[in-house]
Amino acid sequence: MKKIFITPTTFSQFSTTPLKLLEEKQYDVVLNDKGRKLNENEIAETVSAFDGILAGTEVYDKRILDKAVKLRVISRLGVGLDNIDLETAKKLGITISKTKTTPAPAVVELSLNLMLDIARKITNHNNDVKNGVWNKQMGSLLQGKTLGIIGLGTIGKSLVKLVKGFNFRILSFDLFHDEKFAKEHKVNYCDIDTLLTQSDIVSIHLNLTAETKGMMNKERLYKMKPESILINTSRGEIIDENALYDVLKSNQISGAGLDVFEKEPYSGPLTELNNVVLTPHIGAYAKELRIQMEIEAVENLIRGLNEE
Repeated sequence: MKKIFITPTTFSQFSTTPLKLLEEKQYDVVLNDKGRKLNENEIAETVSAFDGILAGTEVYDKRILDKAVKLRVISRLGVGLDNIDLETAKKLGITISKTKTTPAPAVVELSLNLMLDIARKITNHNNDVKNGVWNKQMGSLLQGKTLGIIGLGTIGKSLVKLVKGFNFRILSFDLFHDEKFAKEHKVNYCDIDTLLTQSDIVSIHLNLTAETKGMMNKERLYKMKPESILINTSRGEIIDENALYDVLKSNQISGAGLDVFEKEPYSGPLTELNNVVLTPHIGAYAKELRIQMEIEAVENLIRGLNEE
């Protein structure tokens, strides 16, 4: 009997279909019971027991994959593969797959919500009213501002389409320039320093690579406007969290909205600040998309195991 490990904590929560597909194959299915993202040591300690893994964003580096003596398939619940050492997986004969359905609609709606929340101080007002405090804080409009998008891939482009009614001036930094899309949607490509110094809102939509890790360091954060907002719904490791804390605490920027963190679950000093809104990595957590992605991930896993 093939043994399967499912690491995403909310798998099959909104539909039993994904689990039933696995049960029909009579697989021995083990679910993540930690209620959180597994760390590298936890994966390393258990990976040797499984033939297939339905994976989230936890790390599968060379050290971990070398321990996976039985592993034949990693089926990623999502479109990003930056958490998997693809070269090592290929050498070990481990099939890697990802879902075709993208979480982009859910991620960009969350990004927009974070922008609105910070601009109008919605979370702060909500907390005040619930605590018996009637204190009206002045907010800012988003309309007509300059939106800087770092990473104009599938998710970045989806954000451009979503915010059309805000009449933003849109800047983008990306190594690849899709001139046709940029012309059609009035996006202006520029270097990252220009984007940071001119944008009122900066939204990050990048994969994690050696080049993007820590790219939003202290120097770059201090290039942003004092009234600007920073949004990150991609990968936590892209931002230097200590530098961001300093920038926010000293009001060098207006605020930040973060859905991702270097270490999750997050409980660091950013939780002390009123000008940052934090969510627990829920970018893809829209049930309509989640169900479809889970079914695809299961089908990819079954296909990979059957093609051994």
